[in-house]
Amino acid sequence: MVAGVKLSVREKVGYSLGDAASHIVFDSSVAILAWYYTDIYGLPPAVMGTMFLLVRILDAITDPIMGAIADATATRWGRFRPWLLAICVPFAVSCVLVYSIPSFSDSGKVVYAVAAYIFMTLMYTAINIPYCSLGAALTTDPQESLSLQSWRFAITPIGGALGTAFILPLADFLYPADRATGVQVAMAIFGVIGCLMFIVCFFTTKERVQPIKEENLNIARDLKILFRNDQWRILSVYNFTMLVAVVIRGGAVVYFVNSVLSEGADIISWFMLGGMFASMFGSVLAKPFGTRFCKVKLSFWINLLNAALGVMCFMLPMNYWVIPLFAHILIQLVQGGNAAIQWSMITDANNYGEWKTQRRITGMNVAANIFVIKLGVAVGGAILGWVLAYYGYASSSKVQSSEALYGIVLLFSVIPSVFYLLTAIAIKFYSLTEARMNEVVTDLNRGVFAETAQTTETSSVIP
Repeated sequence: MVAGVKLSVREKVGYSLGDAASHIVFDSSVAILAWYYTDIYGLPPAVMGTMFLLVRILDAITDPIMGAIADATATRWGRFRPWLLAICVPFAVSCVLVYSIPSFSDSGKVVYAVAAYIFMTLMYTAINIPYCSLGAALTTDPQESLSLQSWRFAITPIGGALGTAFILPLADFLYPADRATGVQVAMAIFGVIGCLMFIVCFFTTKERVQPIKEENLNIARDLKILFRNDQWRILSVYNFTMLVAVVIRGGAVVYFVNSVLSEGADIISWFMLGGMFASMFGSVLAKPFGTRFCKVKLSFWINLLNAALGVMCFMLPMNYWVIPLFAHILIQLVQGGNAAIQWSMITDANNYGEWKTQRRITGMNVAANIFVIKLGVAVGGAILGWVLAYYGYASSSKVQSSEALYGIVLLFSVIPSVFYLLTAIAIKFYSLTEARMNEVVTDLNRGVFAETAQTTETSSVIP
């Protein structure tokens, strides 16, 4: 453990590009993939939703394994950076495979979709867990960490825009009469761009924060240590409910524009781009607001406000698309600030865990948080598919029933609000304020730990 250091703008930008690369996949999974599977690939909505949920169960195994492997990695480039170079090409290939349609039977197409989605999930795990762990290895300064995450989530939407706002216009430009092939080629181009972003991230960052001592790989031990971190347990609930809300709303946008507003691809791009720029601006505001106000309290009000805005969306008139577009942009602006604060708190929980247990398990901590986040993505995607199926959404029809339209409006408005409200409630139990974290980091830099970590509790967990 070393004292917190100030990071250069170059390093903050370089680090942020790694997340921009990851969000080519993550944001397309939230905003486009469900619609792609139902309306282009041809999966029934219920099958799509169930596949999203079941495939993510695999993450319960792979995420902690990858976290433990990253923690145990030892190279002259550090523990986490080497994985960015090793996995960036397979990661790009997985992007193409998941957006490919084979000439198989209906059952064969389901099997292929599951296999391709599993492969993409594995590659995302293998590169994103080391990337997210890298953030906690750059500095321990709480304010510098918040600044890093603010930069990260201001730049991240660039990658997200490639996987959402630009993919359909580029697909239609490249292959006007064949959107399926166009989407595949567009994602191949974006995959190459993602590789370059990860390479820049590798060369512009430096790991400074080292574990107290090297330990042999022991996943069971690290999981026990992780669950002793009470703030991580609270944060995991917070992350889960927030991502369910984000995914339901994000995934409903394309259905909402196409079916409820009955607008074309150009209007979808307005929603995606408007949301992207709003999210970027919200992330920029996270640093000054998080400095002036307690970021824990700020996050509470952000989620409460998003819950209220979702209910407002349900009551908006839908006969003119500019009104729901404005509401969507406002929600994305608020959520943009939430994302930067969220990852700053993940770093804080990691430092708190080291203070409490005398063991720094950054990879495992990040892996566990990413698993919870991906579980939220899976459950959100499943709810999206199941609600569409329940209200009778027909992917083969350009005109939906009144019941299907009502279900889509619920997915765009009220249903996410329920989960934003649960997120606000969860954060009320989180106690790692800036003042508390300054005390924790000071103790760590002095080699002082929680009393419980110096008693028999430690010896019973850490061999």
